[in-house]
Amino acid sequence: MDYDVGVLNAADVYRAFAVVQLIVSRLDLETWKRLTASASSRRNWLTVRDAQGYIRGLCHVFTREHPVHGRQLEIPIFASVGFLDDLDVARRLFEFAKLRAKLDGCEKVHFWSSASKDWDSFDTLRTLERWDDGLVYDLSTDRATIH
Repeated sequence: MDYDVGVLNAADVYRAFAVVQLIVSRLDLETWKRLTASASSRRNWLTVRDAQGYIRGLCHVFTREHPVHGRQLEIPIFASVGFLDDLDVARRLFEFAKLRAKLDGCEKVHFWSSASKDWDSFDTLRTLERWDDGLVYDLSTDRATIH
């Protein structure tokens, strides 16, 4: 299937809301619109769209300094909602996240575990000390470790 992989654009904000609500059900539309109001804030949301324009994959990313490992790309939300091609959608989203990490000068990609989703809001994500729970992918070795 043909997909468009990139950052969330303004025309897809409402479509992406349907996907993000699957993961963060308490998120309301007004908060989502605030979180995606500018091009710079939408840059933190990576998407996979199918040929019909539906969002099939979505992840939230940001970079920060790990106290030991240095700069890493944080991924607290990673969702693939393809029907027959869920793995292909996830693979494309992962490859784009790795590219983003490299462009942002990161050495590692940290996928947060589902247990990490106990945060109160998107506004506090950057300050949470969720350093090594989940999966940490090392870009230099192309390997991951589960914490």
